[in-house]
Amino acid sequence: MRVTILLSLCGLLVSSFSAFSATETTATTSINRLISYNQYGGGDVAFTVVHPSAGCDGYWINKADPGFDANMSMILAAYHAKAPVRVHGLNDQKWQGTGSFWCKLYAIEHIQ
Repeated sequence: MRVTILLSLCGLLVSSFSAFSATETTATTSINRLISYNQYGGGDVAFTVVHPSAGCDGYWINKADPGFDANMSMILAAYHAKAPVRVHGLNDQKWQGTGSFWCKLYAIEHIQ
């Protein structure tokens, strides 16, 4: 019984660690390029920042993502205001629309 509990706890720890290790975060930066596709990917939006993280050359979201509208609003506001942001990207979900490595957007935060 103790072995089963210990193995279950180890499994939870490993799964939590692997989810965390797939996220890369930028330093405080700003959005310098914004691309919206009408058909590619069903409505993908991609963007780059002045100071990307080491593993993400750019970031992307898809129209079908649950948080698309909220994230798009924050991206547009930051882009037009040249506001400082911090971007969190999933480095295990590469965007197929480029030859370099663009990460799926996990979160974007406005920084004051």
